[in-house]
Amino acid sequence: MKILLIQPNPRYCAISFACSNIPLGPLHIASALRQAGYSQVRFIDARMLRLSHKEARERIAAFGPDVVGITGMSQEAREVHRLAAEAKTAAPACKVVVGGPYATSSPAEALNDPKVDFVVVGEGERTACALLDALAAGTPLEGVDGLGFKKNGATVLNRPRSPAAELDELPLPAWDLAEVEKYFHLWNRHSQNPFLVSERSMPLITSRGCPYGCIYCHNIFGKKARLRSVESVLGELETLVREYGAEEIEILDDIFNIDLPRAKSICDEIIRRGLNVKLSFPNGLRVDRMDEELVVKLRQAGTHLVVYAIETASPRLQREIKKNLDLEKAAKIIRFTAGQGITVGGFFMLGFPGETRKEMLATIDFAVRQPFDHANFFYVTPKPGTPLFDAVRDYPGVAAAAGGDYFSCSVNLSAVPDWLFTSMCGWAYTRFYRLRPLHLLRQVAGVPNKLYFLKLLLRAFFLRRWA
Repeated sequence: MKILLIQPNPRYCAISFACSNIPLGPLHIASALRQAGYSQVRFIDARMLRLSHKEARERIAAFGPDVVGITGMSQEAREVHRLAAEAKTAAPACKVVVGGPYATSSPAEALNDPKVDFVVVGEGERTACALLDALAAGTPLEGVDGLGFKKNGATVLNRPRSPAAELDELPLPAWDLAEVEKYFHLWNRHSQNPFLVSERSMPLITSRGCPYGCIYCHNIFGKKARLRSVESVLGELETLVREYGAEEIEILDDIFNIDLPRAKSICDEIIRRGLNVKLSFPNGLRVDRMDEELVVKLRQAGTHLVVYAIETASPRLQREIKKNLDLEKAAKIIRFTAGQGITVGGFFMLGFPGETRKEMLATIDFAVRQPFDHANFFYVTPKPGTPLFDAVRDYPGVAAAAGGDYFSCSVNLSAVPDWLFTSMCGWAYTRFYRLRPLHLLRQVAGVPNKLYFLKLLLRAFFLRRWA
C-alpha cells in the first residue's frame, strides 16, 4: 500500500504569515506506519516547497498513492479541502484521510466534503495504523477508535481513542523523510522563534497533553500530561544535533515545565553530555510552573529565549478563562528570567467575552511594565472544539470567525464597540514598541542573528504571502 502524507501550503488561504517549520505531526504518523509494516510512505511539505496546486497535483500523480493523508489547522481548512480535491483528480482511486487540529475540532464539517473519505480525531499514530489495517483486511471500520467516516451517506464518528499512555513506546519522527537540510536555507520563516541564534533550528516535543482548563485551547492531546522520559528526550536531541547538524532546538510542548524535577533533569543531562546547542521555548511556558532553579538550569543548558503565556492582566478574566495565574508571582519570575540574560517574550490576548476597555488597558500596562523583550497581542478567536466556542457559538459572527487567525479581528466578543476594540489592539503594539524607541533599539541591538532578523523584517513588510 502506497501512502502519501501532505502538509498544505497555507499561502493560498491564510491571512497572516506562514511559518514553514518542520511539521512533526505527519513525521510521527509516517514513523508509526513504517513500524507497523507499511514501508511505502512518502511525505510532501507543500508549505516548505511553496508548491502551487498544479505542482502538488503532479507530485501526487507521480507517486500514485493508495492513501493520501492531509493535516491542517482550522484556518487552513479551505486549503485542506482543495488538496483533497487535487488528490482525487491525480489519483482517483485513492482514499483521502484528514487529520490534525481541523479534523479533531470539526470532524463532521471535514467529512461533509465528498472528496474526504476519513477523518482522524485526536492523536493519529495508532488510529492511522488501525485504519490501514482495516482497509487492507476488509474489516468493519466501526471498530477503529478515533475514526470518522461515511456510511450510506451518513457521517459516522466512532468513539474517541484514548491517548497513548507511554510516549516512549512511540517511534521518533521519520526525520529522513523531511529533507531537513532544505529548511535551514529557506527564505521564508521556518521557526516559531523569530530570534534564532542559528538557522539550523529543529523542533522537539517532550510531552503531550495539558491538565489545565484554559477555555480557548484545543484539547487535541487530552487533559492529562504525558511525559517522555529524560533518556528518550536526550536520545532524540542527540540525534538532531549529531546526525542532522541542528544548532538550535525549539521545544514546542504545551507545558514543558509541568514536572519541575524532570525539566531540571533534562537540563542537567544536556550539560553533562556536552551538547553544544541553543534552546528556545517559543510556544509559551506556564509561568506559575517555573521556579528560579529551573530558570538558572535552562540558561546553563543553552536556553536563550523563553515565552510566557500571560493572556490577560485582569484577575476577573483570569478566573473566567480558567487560566488562573497569580499575576504578582508571574511578574516576579518574568523579572528573574530577564535578569538571567534570557530573552523573554509574552503572549497576550485581547477581546475575551465581556472584556472592558479598562481590562484591556491593564493587560497592555502589564506587558509594558515587565521586562519583556517582545510581546504578541492576539485577537481572541473562538475555535470549534474549545469551551470558549461552545460558550459563544450563538453570538453574531462566531461561526464565520472559526476559520480566522489570531492576528486579525474576526469577531468582537468584548464589551467595547468594534472600532474601539480594533483600536485597542493597535494601541497595544504602539504602546509596547513605537512609544518606547530606546527599548526597541536595545532589543534590535541584542538580536542574536541579525541576518535572519533582517530576512524576517523583509518578509513581514515587503514579501508578505510570497514568503
